[in-house]
Amino acid sequence: MTRADRPGQGLLALALAAAFFQNACSCSSDDDSGPAPSGSAAAAGADAGGGADASGGADTSGGADASGGADASGGAGNGGRGGEAGASGGTAGQGGAGQAGEAGQGGAACDVLGLSGTCIDANACADVPLHTTSTLGTCAAGSCCVPYGTALCDPAVAANPNVGNVTEAPGAGGCPNGMVTVDTFCVDAFEASLVLVSDGSSFSPYLNPGTTSVRAVSVRDAVPQAYISGVEADTACSNAGKRLCTDAEWLRACQGAAQTTYPYGNTYLPGACNDQRALNPAVEYFGTTDPSIYSMIDNACLDQLPQTVTPTGTLPACVSGEGLYDIVGNLFEWTSDPAGTFRGGDYVDSTLNGAGCLYTTTAHATTYWDYGTGFRCCADHP
Repeated sequence: MTRADRPGQGLLALALAAAFFQNACSCSSDDDSGPAPSGSAAAAGADAGGGADASGGADTSGGADASGGADASGGAGNGGRGGEAGASGGTAGQGGAGQAGEAGQGGAACDVLGLSGTCIDANACADVPLHTTSTLGTCAAGSCCVPYGTALCDPAVAANPNVGNVTEAPGAGGCPNGMVTVDTFCVDAFEASLVLVSDGSSFSPYLNPGTTSVRAVSVRDAVPQAYISGVEADTACSNAGKRLCTDAEWLRACQGAAQTTYPYGNTYLPGACNDQRALNPAVEYFGTTDPSIYSMIDNACLDQLPQTVTPTGTLPACVSGEGLYDIVGNLFEWTSDPAGTFRGGDYVDSTLNGAGCLYTTTAHATTYWDYGTGFRCCADHP
């Protein structure tokens, strides 16, 4: 399944990205990612439903793209997840190291984690936008020059940064642990991370849980769980004695009693929430703007790149008056809508399908998941 809910961003973003996306992602655990379930981005066809609608209603811009692939959720709806950064990638990358700038001139072919590169001098590679040298490629002369992300992270190995951070704080106002009172119900203070039901140990936030028995926890300073479908999120909440929020509850929690546009007020504050990344992670990771990358946005490395998901509660301005952190930006949050709705935007964008709390995506079934889908739980007040 592809995405179509992001605005284009120019070459300036690429130049900036080339300057600050220099650090390797952390890929050091024993968790292995298996085949993508049927609801994942890789297993679904491509849609083009990118209409913005602050009310969350379905529009008629969905459907199949030129490749003929159909969205498994039916296509129609607000903000289908497809191709949103094809324009934001500009012209850099051009399909890989072998076709970008000097990288394609005279060098032998090389390979890093399945991505084609070119053996050239390291200084020449440094002049190619969004490319770097990698020791993982074998070159008789020179270095293997490949796009940044793929050179730095193996999608078969996902880090688990939440080890040991699994204990929820006591609930506020009589709510269950990890929750705060909002109106007449309880809501997780933080976007959910996962632990195994069997022993309470943490689950990697970069892997789809699939059939693994997990439950949701709401803790500070955890990397929240992405790569999760609405069905799986609902089960994780249920295993924790909670449930997904209804759309009405989620909106009340985000907007507060005053029904503001953002959790912190009516005026957008740049940098308050993690909601405007300069470059889509798929463009960075795969080193190209080719639309094919949006059928691979369930890749475990995307959220391990620098400047992607922020640990919960670390942005002090991104909090509601009732104590809910990161409810705009960071990750989309599934609601209990059986037709499939996630809200609030993510770290790439929180404006295209509605501003802040009004951001609504309705183009995907509850079986869908990708690098940007997360959740938090609600519960009835005791």
